Amino acid sequence: MVETVIAIFVLTIGLIGTAAALTFALEFGALSKNVTGAKTVIVSTIEEIETLRNARRLEFSQIANTGSVDNTGAATVFSGFSTGYQPVSLSPGEDGVNGTGDDLIDPGPDATFGTGDDFSNPGLIRSGFTRRIAISNISPTIRKIEVNVRYSAAAGKIAEIRGVAYLNDEARITR
Repeated sequence: MVETVIAIFVLTIGLIGTAAALTFALEFGALSKNVTGAKTVIVSTIEEIETLRNARRLEFSQIANTGSVDNTGAATVFSGFSTGYQPVSLSPGEDGVNGTGDDLIDPGPDATFGTGDDFSNPGLIRSGFTRRIAISNISPTIRKIEVNVRYSAAAGKIAEIRGVAYLNDEARITR
């Protein structure tokens, strides 16, 4: 009888250890998913800005934060990338550029942007992530693009990851 009680006690301790390991693995898996998602947001943001320059959708002078854009000689007017932390949107909005002020605007029932039925749609938010795009001039021909992403971490905390790239004014030809 004593041997059976000891065996059950040892088995219980083993099962508690296994349960703790599984709990840790699940928490780590969720955190890893969020870190990967944040890195993806950073890389896609930087690549999109480079592609906008390469495809000449934006002139080099237009690649700036709101309030610092130079639209002189540009084919289209661009308002700039939003400053401060903003929700990451699933839609680029009317201007077709992610990270701008119109990302969470839905065109409404008429499916036309700029009409009276446009509305802010929280359903377009990629939940769990906020992003800040900071663009600064290093020289007249080089811009520093810094993308910070905040994401959900363990125990309800918010973590942050940052990516930095440098962009010159010489667009590569893409085909």
